[in-house]
Amino acid sequence: MRFRESEPLTGDDAFDEQPAERPRRPWLLMLASLMLVVLVAVVWGKWSESRTEADQLRAEVKQVYREAETLRTQAVQAEQRLALLDQQVRALRAERTEWLQRMESAGAEKPVAAKPKPAPPAKRPVRPAPSARP
Repeated sequence: MRFRESEPLTGDDAFDEQPAERPRRPWLLMLASLMLVVLVAVVWGKWSESRTEADQLRAEVKQVYREAETLRTQAVQAEQRLALLDQQVRALRAERTEWLQRMESAGAEKPVAAKPKPAPPAKRPVRPAPSARP
C-alpha cells in the first residue's frame, strides 16, 4: 500500500508548526511538592512538641522516683525505730515482771498502777465583745 501525497489537511487535523511555546510547568508536581513541605513542617512541629513533653515527663518520673526512694527510706527507718521500741517495751515488761516477782517473794505489797492524769481542757480563744456602733 502506497501512501499518496495529498493536499495539506486543514482544520483540526492539520499539523501546523506553531512557534516554540514555553515548556509547560508541571503544576501537579509543584502542588505536591508544596504540600510535602507543609506536611514536613507540621510533622516537625508536632515532633518538637512531643520531644519537649517527653523531656518534661522524664524529669517528672525522675522526681517521682526520688520521692518514692525517700519514702521507702523513711519507711525502713520507721520500721527500724518500731522494732527497737518494741524490743525496749518487751525488755521493760520483762524487767517489771521480774521486779514484781521479787517483791512478791519478799512479801511486799503489790503496787497499784497509777492512773494517768486527764489532759487539761483546751483553752478557747477569747473573742472580743462586739462593739456597739451607731
